[in-house]
Amino acid sequence: MRAAVLAISLILGALPFTSHAQVYSDQTQAMAGSYLGLNVGRSDYSWRNPSGPTTDDFCPSGAYDCRHNPNGWKLYAGYMIWPYFGFEGTGYWMGDAHAKFDLGGGNVQKNVISISGYALSAVGAVPLGPVRLNGRLGWAASTATRKDDINGANIGRGSTSRGEPLIGAGVSVQVWRGMFVSFDWDRARAETDLGEKFQADMFSAGIGWRF
Repeated sequence: MRAAVLAISLILGALPFTSHAQVYSDQTQAMAGSYLGLNVGRSDYSWRNPSGPTTDDFCPSGAYDCRHNPNGWKLYAGYMIWPYFGFEGTGYWMGDAHAKFDLGGGNVQKNVISISGYALSAVGAVPLGPVRLNGRLGWAASTATRKDDINGANIGRGSTSRGEPLIGAGVSVQVWRGMFVSFDWDRARAETDLGEKFQADMFSAGIGWRF
């Protein structure tokens, strides 16, 4: 009789742990196929010439100080419906590119351009063991921000948002459990309120987790 009572007590005592394990298992299964990550990298800005088929160098010949390759980042989360296809939401900032011009008389004008936004993309993937190749094609609410100043004093600032394509490709490598490192290329476009069209190609690396 004592043995039976002891056995029942042990079973009842184990029920909360069993229930917790079942809930954890259900949550894990519900998140299977989802992932998230953060990348940082360097962008390469260029000017899309509206009258020509090619892109022009961001830095004009008259600039004495120009930076077309600022640092940027992207934060993303996605869900793979199948191992080969899914969707991804991305927030990105391509960094501040700038050009400085000598106006004479000790006056310096500085123009700053930045591209940022968020997008929803379709993702195609090719799993190769711990390595995964991927390509992304999406539509973004992309914002171009232009800031102008002379000798540090603001003379103009404007931001314009519009729909633009966001494309990218990359490779990720699983390093431990669900943790992976990624190496990506992304291209974002935007247009300023002055009608100037720019694009930025960002090459980045980062870390993420696949559930």
